[in-house]
Amino acid sequence: MSKNEVWYGYLEAGNKSSPVVRDLSLETKSRKTVYLYNHARGCFLEYALEIVEPKLRELTADDIPLKDLRSAFRAARKTFLGGRVIKKWEKETAVSSPPASSEPEPAEDDYSIDLMEDFEEDELEV
Repeated sequence: MSKNEVWYGYLEAGNKSSPVVRDLSLETKSRKTVYLYNHARGCFLEYALEIVEPKLRELTADDIPLKDLRSAFRAARKTFLGGRVIKKWEKETAVSSPPASSEPEPAEDDYSIDLMEDFEEDELEV
């Protein structure tokens, strides 16, 4: 599966079984979890990979029409992405420096010492 691919499958979890969709461009903050669109609940949920992967299988035509699942997934994805950044965009965005402040920096107090003022000019000559 490529990083831009969407996978349509089925989560076999007893009475909580559901068609699911995995969009690889959506990443959680942990490598041990994954976001899946859960069609039975109508939203994205974060699952532990170790637990959920053995329960996933390919979607069949008997489970749900792909057109219906795809449509529901796209609508939920728009809602889910409100305020989120997709990983592929994070990679393309260059790291920039923080924006410049419009306020001037306050002048620091000058605590430097002029060592020359303690000596007479003739004392400095060799």
